[in-house]
Amino acid sequence: MSPLHCAGADSGPLTEEAGRDDAYPLIRDERACVVTALRLGWWMADAYHHGRNTQPAPTVAPRPPAKLSNLTEMSPPRRMRMYLDGVDVALAQIAALTRHTGPRPDTAGARARLPDLDRLPDLRPPDTADTEPLLLALDDLNVEVLRWTMATNLRVGLAYRLGRSLADTVRPGDATELLRRFNGRQVQISRWLDELATVLPPYSAAVVRRSLAEWAVAVERSGRGDPTEPEPAELSRELRNQGDLWRGVLTGGLHPRDLLDEEDYAVVARNLIIRDRRLVAQAARGIFWPVLVPLVVVLFAVVAASAAAAAGSPTARATVALLGLGAGLAAIWRSISGPALSVAGEVNRPLLDSELTARMALRLDRPLSTVRRTAGATARRQRRPEEPESRSKYVAPLSRPDLP
Repeated sequence: MSPLHCAGADSGPLTEEAGRDDAYPLIRDERACVVTALRLGWWMADAYHHGRNTQPAPTVAPRPPAKLSNLTEMSPPRRMRMYLDGVDVALAQIAALTRHTGPRPDTAGARARLPDLDRLPDLRPPDTADTEPLLLALDDLNVEVLRWTMATNLRVGLAYRLGRSLADTVRPGDATELLRRFNGRQVQISRWLDELATVLPPYSAAVVRRSLAEWAVAVERSGRGDPTEPEPAELSRELRNQGDLWRGVLTGGLHPRDLLDEEDYAVVARNLIIRDRRLVAQAARGIFWPVLVPLVVVLFAVVAASAAAAAGSPTARATVALLGLGAGLAAIWRSISGPALSVAGEVNRPLLDSELTARMALRLDRPLSTVRRTAGATARRQRRPEEPESRSKYVAPLSRPDLP
């Protein structure tokens, strides 16, 4: 047991298997804890990015705004204070869910640097970077949170790293930075998704992993200059929208099944029926010669012997043979159908999940599909004037009877 959990060992009964972690069974709700840590990682990455790209400005505007300020319209100090408040809330939630009563990371060091953002530009000494102390404090806070979450529960620490890495991956940037982000980072993110699949919302890890792999392929082809893929700059602009969908799915705010419509379910049903037909055909070929043929041969031999030994007219013997054959075939069907239906039920569930995951990942890639359609339409418009006319305007097109 982790020493960080010993203090809360006597604080009430534990939940059942639904909220249990193999390593540290004192966690109350592992899914809620992991999702909170994932949000915390994303939140910390956003806070650091905001600190790097903000400009010093006064907390209070010189005149009232035309409307109530939105998140993007908040002054840098207020927005950074909101980020730090969110970090405190998430840390308190994780501590409560893991029954941790000891010290936890503190945002006081970063809060002490917030007045640097209040300084007006004309009061700054030349060549002074006012945000550097704040960024160093945020990085120290990140290290403390990472250390604390990894020590508290391994999966919670992985979820924190996953949220932070996803936020950094979908950050706006130029083409070079986009190619660098997808140069192996998605492999590590996929590993974390595999490890956290059992505690994340249903289907979310598999769907995001498929979507991430599709984006990695698109970025790699675009970097090679593949004309069928959009430009890296276009992919980078749309990647943030994709990242918001990934975060919504992984945190439970968006269930992947909500992305499906009637057409998707029809495709899933069709594919499942096709797979079942293939499995039935393969199973029938597999048991026909080693199982069915010997059983049928034995059955016919027994029925023939019984009919030959039966007394009475030929009609009575034929009736005995038919009854014996029907009873034997029914017995064979009962002996085979039970295990076959049980196996089919066990096999169909993962097949259905696989088909649903593929369709949900396809629907989740709406930003990628949109930018691909836009790039394809642009490419077609650019090629059309350069393409030579394939047929003279004085030659009538082929009609249906003229076609071979």
